[in-house]
Amino acid sequence: MAEKIEIVFLGTGSSIPTKRRNHPAVLLKYKNENILIDCGEGTQRQFRKAKINPCKVTRILLTHWHLDHALGIPGLFKTLSMNGYNKKLLLYGPRGTKEKIRDYFDLFMIKEKDLDLEVHEVSDGVFFENDEFVLESAPADHGIPTVSYSFSTKEKVRIDKKKLEKLKIPNSPLIGDILKGKSVKIGGKIIDGKRLLFKEPSRKVTFVFDTRMNENSIKLSKDSDLLVCESTYSKEEKDIAEDYGHLTSEDAANIAKKSKSKKMALVHLSQRYEAVPKKILEEAKKIFKDVFVPEDLDSVKV
Repeated sequence: MAEKIEIVFLGTGSSIPTKRRNHPAVLLKYKNENILIDCGEGTQRQFRKAKINPCKVTRILLTHWHLDHALGIPGLFKTLSMNGYNKKLLLYGPRGTKEKIRDYFDLFMIKEKDLDLEVHEVSDGVFFENDEFVLESAPADHGIPTVSYSFSTKEKVRIDKKKLEKLKIPNSPLIGDILKGKSVKIGGKIIDGKRLLFKEPSRKVTFVFDTRMNENSIKLSKDSDLLVCESTYSKEEKDIAEDYGHLTSEDAANIAKKSKSKKMALVHLSQRYEAVPKKILEEAKKIFKDVFVPEDLDSVKV
């Protein structure tokens, strides 16, 4: 069985937090990685409510520097330093991020020696890759430097451990050949290694937050298993969405449909839909069926 990617919706609101929805923040958990996408004010408390230790965060992907997406960063930094965070924290963001981080350190009197922080500015394309997964970014259209992100696991050839156990093969150096899919003879028995192997397909989660409708969002989201997309306004507010650099419910649904995503979560809902998120959901469903509106602290596995 493939190890699941878990998405925890720490904050699903927009510029003004409400009783129901905190400022934007999403945590992606995969194996030893805990990747935080944006860090609005109050994100630390959301970690506590979700019973997740913030010291487990390995990377922060910042979409842009508007306060509802970034004001929680200095408080998180301080908490990590006071709790003996002993890893290198990798932070990625759009153009200007290095300068903004220096400003935060000065303004909030955070000492650089208290936190091992490495900052990278990203724009378009793959910016991190290892044997397990790939991180990619693409420019968004929000009036200031802004990026969207995708996380993709790599396709892997795995051994079916249950089938291997049933064969009751004695310990042998030929096991290595079986794991490579080769046929070998052990104890007078021919074993076809290929029959013990299976492909673990790649999986992809894309995060499109504050932006106007644009082709980059569709391209980055291509074939996503889950698209986490902002949907600040309803279809009747398209002009307002355009003015403020945001998406409507229909825009988000069109991105999901055109990118051939499998499933979509709508976040960053305006406070005006505090009591009626169903309106946004129903508008999107007319274009893209497999969509949901998560509540704060909900989680989903891919």
